[in-house]
This record gives sequence, structure tokens and C-alpha cells, in this order.
Amino acid sequence: FAAGMVVGRYVLDRELGSGGMGVVYAAYDPELGRKVAIKLVRPVSSGRTDGSQGRARLLREAQAMAQLTHPNVVAIHDVGTFGEQVFTAMEYVEGRTLRDWLSAQRRTWREVVSMFVQAGRGLAAAHAKNIIHRDFKAENVWVGEDGRARVLDFGLARAMRATEEGERRLDGAGE
Repeated sequence: FAAGMVVGRYVLDRELGSGGMGVVYAAYDPELGRKVAIKLVRPVSSGRTDGSQGRARLLREAQAMAQLTHPNVVAIHDVGTFGEQVFTAMEYVEGRTLRDWLSAQRRTWREVVSMFVQAGRGLAAAHAKNIIHRDFKAENVWVGEDGRARVLDFGLARAMRATEEGERRLDGAGE
């Protein structure tokens, strides 16, 4: 992918980072006139699903995340498909990872606790919507220049569902 390439309605600018699930780009939304982050999720293949089922599952998970609005969770603006990949358009946040924030300078214990409480609030908001992160770590918390922590990268997230017995379990668990 290169600068100027269009994914959905979004114009890619530059790569921001990559991981096991996909690549994140800074991009521009010309319809709304704002900067966004675009995550292109790599196609999933497993013994249990073909490519189209994997894309459908990822799309459903992204749609579930788009229903979550909380100041400590990165906002999802749009989801879609691009070729064999699912993409999410999300809030662009100037800042750095929690790990980088922690190592940039000495922090008081109050500053550290405050940042971790914010991240915990983001996770709690996801849990309240029956979404479990499954990959929570300092690299998946972004500290904005505004001082606000945002949990991101729910790429491994699973939806919880209630069983007939009233307990909650991960979708797909035990199947």
C-alpha cells in the first residue's frame, strides 16, 4: 500500500505501525474533512473457516466495536472490506503507546495510577457491551497528547454471550 491509495472513501497517507493482525495507516476522510487511522486486518484462514467466513467474523467484531462509545476507547468510525481484507476507520490520536509514555520520563505514582485507571475504564466499558479484549497490554493503550488514555486494537476481541444457564462465555468457546 502506498500514499494516495484509496481504501473505501479514505486516502492513505503513511504507515503508522503493524502487528500480527494487520497494518495501521494515517489517512484522510475527504467526505468529513478529517484525519483518521485505517487498520487493514490481514485475511484470516483457519481449519474451521474459509476466507469469506473469516472476513464475516472480523466484520461482525468490528461492527460490535463501532457500537462502543467511551472516552477511553478509540472511536471506530467505519468498517468495510477492501479486497480480501476487513478495514476499520478509527479516531486518529496524536500521542504514543502507554509503554512509551511510561518510559519517556519519571512519572509520579499518581500519574501512573490515573493512566491505568483510564485504561481500566475503557476495558470496563467494553465488558459492559460484552466485548472481551483478549490482548490487553501497554502497546494497546494509546496516550493522547490531551493526556487521555484510549484502549485500542481489539483485533483478538471476542463477544461474550449468555448461555441458557445464565453464565457468560466467549462466542465459539467449546465448539
